[in-house]
Amino acid sequence: MFYTRQENYDPKYSKFRALKAQKEFWIQNYILYEDLGTIIETTLNYPKYQHTFLLDDQRFHFFNFQIKEQFPEKVTLHQLQNLINQKIEQANKETKEEFLFSHIDSILINGEKKQFIIGEKGEIEFRIILIYLNRATCLEFNDKYGNFQNQRNLEILPESFQTLWFLRNNIQQENFLLLYIRDAHCKGVLVESGFYKKIEMINFGVNSLMQMYKDNGISKYRYKNYEEIETNPFAKNLVVQTLEFYAQMLCRRIKESKLWNNNIFVISPIMKNAHFMETFNKEYSKDNNNYIIPFHFSEKLDLFGKQREPEDIDMLIYLNRIKKKELDQYKK
Repeated sequence: MFYTRQENYDPKYSKFRALKAQKEFWIQNYILYEDLGTIIETTLNYPKYQHTFLLDDQRFHFFNFQIKEQFPEKVTLHQLQNLINQKIEQANKETKEEFLFSHIDSILINGEKKQFIIGEKGEIEFRIILIYLNRATCLEFNDKYGNFQNQRNLEILPESFQTLWFLRNNIQQENFLLLYIRDAHCKGVLVESGFYKKIEMINFGVNSLMQMYKDNGISKYRYKNYEEIETNPFAKNLVVQTLEFYAQMLCRRIKESKLWNNNIFVISPIMKNAHFMETFNKEYSKDNNNYIIPFHFSEKLDLFGKQREPEDIDMLIYLNRIKKKELDQYKK
């Protein structure tokens, strides 16, 4: 049984998307308007659940080490752990945050892609990724759990972590921008060579667009479809102008944040507004050869028998990983 909570960061109002998966992945979704400390305390009431927090990426520090070495003998777990510990010591000199976990990827054994290093020999290339959690967040968890790192039923991840690897592995893209367009702000997660390059907040979310609709007297057309808007040429003109202006301003903010010139995967409820997605794509592709890609759901993902919202994608990818892990263990 799994209890997953994804942080929708807002400097003024705490908000988490929660997903409870019980036996056979029967899933319940809801929104929590509570701060992190309150939600951490709530987890203590469900000791039999596996608790996962997909926290805002800005709470983490990321380190990336490329390894290329000759191993004349088969690599052992002890050797690999020693290499990881060396990189942890190196990273500790550059950050005061707390080490959370390591991740190994991009494995090449004598030039051939492989899934695992242990038991291999020859020329081995791979990447060691270290994830650190900021101390303020660590203190919040330790306040409730003692040393939270000792809790076996607790997992903490950057919210985009599983999504990043999903895109790399299934869509074969190494460079892209994950753009979370939320109520009060946008968050850009820039990925280069398959790794976190930059995380930026842009104070220009859906609320800004909704205010433009209100100022232009077209609030009732926020969620209308093409056919309904077409029946009123005057309203249609105002809707088009409003969306064009918002798209222009958003593109300007993206460029100012130095997140430009990348294909953009949008994760947002605004994706359901076909007018906006069309206008945004048109505006963004004016100055570069990249596109806005509405990242909804892939055929590779199990939706667990329910209609999912666009902003569910991070939790859905995580849950699919958990299901695959359980199935793999069952096969063994």
